[in-house]
Amino acid sequence: MRQAVPLSGALLLFFAPHLGIALGQDPPPLPSPEIQLEPASQADLEAPEEPQEEEPKRRLPRPRLRRPVLTPEQLEEAERLRTLAAKFGTDPTAIVGRVQLSSAYNDLPNKLRAVDTIFRADVPFRGNYLLRVDVPFMKWIDPNRPGTTSITGISDIAVTAGWRVYNKPEYAVLVGLISTMPTGSETGLSLGKYTIGPTIATARVLPDWDTFLIGLFTQQFSVGGDPSRKAINISRAALAVTTLWKDRWWSQASTVFEVDWERKGKMGMTFELEVGRNLIGQWGLFTRPGVGIFGQGVGSTYDWNVEVGIRRTFKSF
Repeated sequence: MRQAVPLSGALLLFFAPHLGIALGQDPPPLPSPEIQLEPASQADLEAPEEPQEEEPKRRLPRPRLRRPVLTPEQLEEAERLRTLAAKFGTDPTAIVGRVQLSSAYNDLPNKLRAVDTIFRADVPFRGNYLLRVDVPFMKWIDPNRPGTTSITGISDIAVTAGWRVYNKPEYAVLVGLISTMPTGSETGLSLGKYTIGPTIATARVLPDWDTFLIGLFTQQFSVGGDPSRKAINISRAALAVTTLWKDRWWSQASTVFEVDWERKGKMGMTFELEVGRNLIGQWGLFTRPGVGIFGQGVGSTYDWNVEVGIRRTFKSF
């Protein structure tokens, strides 16, 4: 008896040749289904978006004054230059002993002339402290003065106490207190006032150039003395470039700027050029000509001058 074929099987046998389905042949790949996204509801469209937190802005680091980074060779050279400058007596921040005698001829306004000879002694102690004494001997020549046209004698003695507060091979700072006393033997040779004020000196070494950049500042004001004499209030600033040559010679170009506050802030400026040579051991000889730029007669300014001196340095105690 023949068994009946189901309708579904008959249809499959009928359409199989047209669909290309056969034994041993894989069926064609099915297409990937498309993803259907459900439309957003009206509530979702109207819902406000949550605010996104902004990333904090990065703050740039503040610039800082930092010591220049020197190579070991540059540090060694800076140390050598500082030792030489202390030996020559050209580093104002060096704690080194000194005995010095200098004399300067100053040509001043109104045909005035002066010869200022100064004996200086520096006494160092404990490595970073210094005591300085300046004893000036002065001669004034004033052709306009009736009677005696010249005065000679001791002028006002100055004492400076200094402390080197910062000391590295490439940079050093010295602060101090300077005072003068009315010790002049004649009225024309003395300010007639006791003065006192701060002083500061800095020295930066440029080892690749065998050069020092030097800054000096002094404030001088009167604190007593002859009430009939004029009060004193003078600011003095100096910038200098010192170069060492072949371990024997040195040169220095400096500009000195002064302000006399008792004369309504009148200003003056001078320019000086020093050349010196180490003679033998710790002995040195120097000469320093100078010229007034403007404001002659303010403080210690002049029309022109020339100074010569000799010094001997010795080590700190």
